[in-house]
Amino acid sequence: MQPTAPFLLGFSNQSRVILSFNSYELAKMFQPLDLPTVLLLHKLSFFVAALCFLYVRSQSRESVGLGFLAVGFFLVATASTLVSIGKVFTDYEHTLALAGTFAGLVGYSLFWIGMCRISTQKSRRREWLILCFPVIVCVTLFVTGLYEFTTARTTAMQSTAALLLLAAACTVFFDRVIEPLPVRRALAATIGFAALLSALVVLGVLFPDVALVSSRNAFFVSIVCHFAIAVFVLALVKERAEEGLKRLADLDVLTGVLNRRSFSTRLPQQMRQGDAIVMIDIDHFKRINDGFGHFAGDEVLARVAQELSARVRPNDSFARFGGEEFILFMPATGEGEASTLAESVRQLVSSIKHSIDDQKVAATLSMGLAVCTDKTCTPHALMKMADTALYASKATGRDRLTVYNAEDFERNPALSNPARHAG
Repeated sequence: MQPTAPFLLGFSNQSRVILSFNSYELAKMFQPLDLPTVLLLHKLSFFVAALCFLYVRSQSRESVGLGFLAVGFFLVATASTLVSIGKVFTDYEHTLALAGTFAGLVGYSLFWIGMCRISTQKSRRREWLILCFPVIVCVTLFVTGLYEFTTARTTAMQSTAALLLLAAACTVFFDRVIEPLPVRRALAATIGFAALLSALVVLGVLFPDVALVSSRNAFFVSIVCHFAIAVFVLALVKERAEEGLKRLADLDVLTGVLNRRSFSTRLPQQMRQGDAIVMIDIDHFKRINDGFGHFAGDEVLARVAQELSARVRPNDSFARFGGEEFILFMPATGEGEASTLAESVRQLVSSIKHSIDDQKVAATLSMGLAVCTDKTCTPHALMKMADTALYASKATGRDRLTVYNAEDFERNPALSNPARHAG
């Protein structure tokens, strides 16, 4: 009599049969997928990812490169389809296999072009030169007769895939310096891992005895990579759109510099000793609007804003404060350096002649500078002092810089009366 397994004690013979049958079915369920099934899923993953790219492109026309990614993935999927058809029509097996190899190589080339364009949002004509590579490879396979061997075709396809995927990963990763979106690292890592899988397939085909991973497993994992690439590309488009909206919310529509709200968020809660604020106003701007029209006034306003913005230091913050007024924050500068910088900028911008209706018009600037002399002071208090100094510049003839000094304004309160010197 055979001993009964401990976990079957207490069960009837019928229950044991049912348990044995269920265990057998469970084992069948978790059997490894065969290579043809994995290749079918691999092909479908390209189709699904391509459909995702096409959908996003239909919703976001501004994103350059999504169409190339979609076409590239469709062609790679078509490549394995042509090989499968060749298994049915054996008379054309090698011809269809070569056509499939060409489609796959073109597909990976277009994927690289698409990834470069979606990463940089620019089109370059030289990118199209990469399409010469599939032609050269396939002509070489045909002339040498190697296209009749699966090993040669697979090596050519997967080697090209590894190189182009790696190039795309590097492009996405290094472009983060220009556009530091968080998803770039994840997208670059995923594409790079897909390149590694293609390289492992080549290694397995050429050296089966030393292969680190079977082709079946490499293709299976790459299915996940394809879906991950699609997800991260969609995330890149989404993050870029959100960054664009945020940038628009931070900028003044007319001048293209920071607006007042955005400027306020960049100020520290407490100013430190040496921090400086400059209030800037275009002199007699109303005369320009009345004499030449508001469109001409807008052009002058935008030109002055751009000239001022181009001359501030990288760590400074510059914004349109309202109307024809601008504001500049210079951290840890001190009165001497701040006044020197502000005066040099004022003279340069005030000397520019603006062409309006064949006339040369000067837009001089009045400035008020206030420097935090205590250990700390509030931004509001410093801006109020700079504003007071600005109106003092207007009171004393305009086209000048006035540095706030509390004692001077206490002796002559009329200098700080904005009602008398507006305009």
